[in-house]
Amino acid sequence: MSFFQGYVLLAAPEVAQNAMFVILLTLMLWTFLNNIYKGVGLLYARRYTRGTRLYVPILNTVPNLICCPTSAYVLLHCALPGSVNCDVNLAMDAAAVSLGTASIVAILFIRVYYAWMRHRWLLYLGAVLILATLVVGASSFFALSMHTDKNGFCLAKTNTYWTLAKFTTDIVTNLTLSGLYIYVLGRVVRGGLSVSLYKELRHEGLVATFMVIASSILAALVVLLDLLPDNALYIYAIDILINATLINQMLCRRRNSDNVRPRDEPHYVNATVE
Repeated sequence: MSFFQGYVLLAAPEVAQNAMFVILLTLMLWTFLNNIYKGVGLLYARRYTRGTRLYVPILNTVPNLICCPTSAYVLLHCALPGSVNCDVNLAMDAAAVSLGTASIVAILFIRVYYAWMRHRWLLYLGAVLILATLVVGASSFFALSMHTDKNGFCLAKTNTYWTLAKFTTDIVTNLTLSGLYIYVLGRVVRGGLSVSLYKELRHEGLVATFMVIASSILAALVVLLDLLPDNALYIYAIDILINATLINQMLCRRRNSDNVRPRDEPHYVNATVE
């Protein structure tokens, strides 16, 4: 099926399936719109900054800006089958998978590079993995075949080689990020765990970061094991929605807490890049 596609082969009446996906796509569209609203607010607050303090908020808006019209387009398709062009649908899907996922990966690498390590090899490694994510996502436009069923729904058949390439890229990227953040976490907790330390880690976004990584790994495993047949791209859509929302909330929460943090309050983690 197609990314954000509102059609799944389930053992349920067609009308019930359609209504279910209209509701789901409506919720997804609302979530992306809410993320855009908060993300633009963060970007506006940083409009006079330079460097990564400006780049990260820009990257934060990319997945939501791309996925919002995509979900709206497929919502229209779900409500009025046959009303959209399947090739346009596939192109929007490929853009969402490519740019949306690559932006999320870029944010995570930027934070770990500038916040804690600043090793040149990490900069090169991050660039390679971000580029691989971008290329594999964009190649879905050529690797997937799109057709319509008798009811006018656009269906995309996934390619085995593309699915394997996507899985490999996701696993390598997220295991690398996991190792980097676990190393950072190990350095932080050497002095022992405490409630104040947990609050500081949450403030710095480590908790949300691990949730993003876990979501991506889970999505990759579900697709590889074919636990939900013919729904690989739909699973990636949910994964992008979860990750984009977590990162957006992490950045906005950090901005709000920084506004109220006392100047003399101690930091247990080096200041991260927002």
